[in-house]
Amino acid sequence: MSGEESLAQVNRELAHPKLKNLKRAAIVIAIYSFVFTGLSALLSVMLIPDAVRVPVYKDNLISGLAMYMWGPQILRLIFRGFVVVVGFLILSGAVNTAIIGSNGVLNRVSEDGVLADWFRFPHRKYGTSHRIINMVVLFQILTILASRGNVYTLGEAYAFGVIWSFTFNSLAMLVLRFKYKGERGWKVPPNITIAGHEIPIGLASVFLVLLSTALVNLATKSIATVAGVSFSVVFFLIFTVSERVNRKKFALAKQQMKDHFQLLQRDTVERDSLSIRAGSVLVPVRDYNTLAHLRWALERIDTRDQDVVVMSARVSPFGAAAYDLSMEQIFSDYEQTLFTRAVSVAESVGKHVSLLVVPAGDVWSAIVQTANNLESSAVVIGLSSKMTPEEQAFALGRAWEGVPEPKRQFVLQVVHPDAKVDTFRIGPHTPTMKNEDVLLLHRLWLNMTREPGMDKLHHHDILTEALTRFARDYGARDRDDILKELRRTTDGSSMAPRRLSDPGRSLPPESPASARDQGPPPPPKKS
Repeated sequence: MSGEESLAQVNRELAHPKLKNLKRAAIVIAIYSFVFTGLSALLSVMLIPDAVRVPVYKDNLISGLAMYMWGPQILRLIFRGFVVVVGFLILSGAVNTAIIGSNGVLNRVSEDGVLADWFRFPHRKYGTSHRIINMVVLFQILTILASRGNVYTLGEAYAFGVIWSFTFNSLAMLVLRFKYKGERGWKVPPNITIAGHEIPIGLASVFLVLLSTALVNLATKSIATVAGVSFSVVFFLIFTVSERVNRKKFALAKQQMKDHFQLLQRDTVERDSLSIRAGSVLVPVRDYNTLAHLRWALERIDTRDQDVVVMSARVSPFGAAAYDLSMEQIFSDYEQTLFTRAVSVAESVGKHVSLLVVPAGDVWSAIVQTANNLESSAVVIGLSSKMTPEEQAFALGRAWEGVPEPKRQFVLQVVHPDAKVDTFRIGPHTPTMKNEDVLLLHRLWLNMTREPGMDKLHHHDILTEALTRFARDYGARDRDDILKELRRTTDGSSMAPRRLSDPGRSLPPESPASARDQGPPPPPKKS
């Protein structure tokens, strides 16, 4: 069950078609779990004597198997130590999975207005919800200390949490089957239709099996029942009180937001409905302590001719919700503080900005989709603490490739804290050529035009022929040689977009308003 649950965390990484690959992964996990568990138990009974297996190795059969294999004693001891190390690594992964899962659930609860936004306050350097993560780790340590490391107690408590979690998940899916009327890629079979109403027999059967198992667990495991019910009641009271407090606070915040911001909710981001002119500049923001890139853009843009859109992506594991989101889910205290700081920056330079919050499952996809819908000519972002400018441009380029047609090319500008700017073009564009490349092309042109009948040859004809031959050779027998040569050319680094101001290209002496310090491209001129 833990393996199946982990699929939710790697869902974004699965290749298309997701549903088909999810089924394959689930089958592999099920077969592996069945075979590994069955063979381990069978071999334990066959190899470990009864007099030793139960009193000594009943809690660790794999270590017993290691000690009763054929071979020298020292090798068996080393193998047993290896089993301990592997067990530690597996449990470490389980702890990490628990932290990630708890962090996601509590973030969602906080977004829904049950927990205070204080819990989601991002780390100043890494931008993570460090307060929730630290709280989860603290609870994990307290649980181990309270149980005194008793494996049976921890196992019963874990079983209580897992079975009731699955029971409520299956109940939620059963309720959604009746309430959600949209399209589904797949339904749990079998389903029958009576008088126009679909009866989900398969889904109801899954729920009833899980519910019966949970009720048996509730009645037979007294320690786990007391601990689990106490834990649930305590957190239910905490969530109830917190939600009521937040409800009053959100009512006040909603009134304040009406005074400070005009909140307009739209199903999709469209330029006309938002009164944004074509050729705007999109400035994504996340941390209100790092808005230097917004100031840099505003100082170089005349907002009378070109709009500046400040965008915040509300990241959710579910992306855009299937149902309407409430005000506090979209525009919480944090977004209000973030946009207040952004407006303050704009007012300090005397410029106007438009504000936008976009729910999304992935930041890069949200930026690309918004820039495409608004027909933006440029995107200005700050330098990431985790990624280089090239990696940021590569990630944005990959997201651009995933956007369906029609889509627009735009310029990406990554602003460093010292106001240095790296500029990239996202989408197909004319590449920047080094001086030696231009000279090589010109020499080829000179030599070829001396041949009979080649007097009308142009430089672009040579490039066309060279690229056609390159594509043919890459798709045929010379693919490996070409990749080896390209890896040597790029020194083993990833193929990221090349800077417009490439260090390998000799540029004329820079004027005081250097090419590196120029602002975003101007909007397209009206014909």
